[in-house]
Amino acid sequence: MSECRVLIAMDGSENAAIALKYYVENIHRPGCYVILAHCAEYTNVNFGMVSLSQADPTIVERTVNEEEKRIHALIEQLNKVLESHNLSGEVVRIQGEGNPGHEIINKANEKKADMIVTGSRGMGKIRRTLMGSVSDYLVHHSNIPVLVCKHEKHEQHK
Repeated sequence: MSECRVLIAMDGSENAAIALKYYVENIHRPGCYVILAHCAEYTNVNFGMVSLSQADPTIVERTVNEEEKRIHALIEQLNKVLESHNLSGEVVRIQGEGNPGHEIINKANEKKADMIVTGSRGMGKIRRTLMGSVSDYLVHHSNIPVLVCKHEKHEQHK
């Protein structure tokens, strides 16, 4: 039997950590290669408040450098997670300007993944309709199985 390859979408959130924990405790089997894919977002660069064309270039550069340090620290942390769970695999960074779901699917295809595992933020129906959902996108557009792990504290809708 060939090696299975599982891509786990990691964005640094509690929901992503829960998805990884679920995978490790319930799905992982010896011989599976785990790809922790971090979709890098510059969370501290708020383009709505500051027009980059009007901002001081040194402030923009400093903010971007701080974000890069934060992202590199998270990638180091993810490498330690692989090691602590004794998982064979790698951490990859997804950089794209487009839809994160689309970028995750592209990376899964590039890495020849057999499955995608992701967390779910548990947004309400209206917010999900207005903003979209990465997990919804993955489920509807991926050509490989997608496991969406709900937050442990998330109450079921009645």
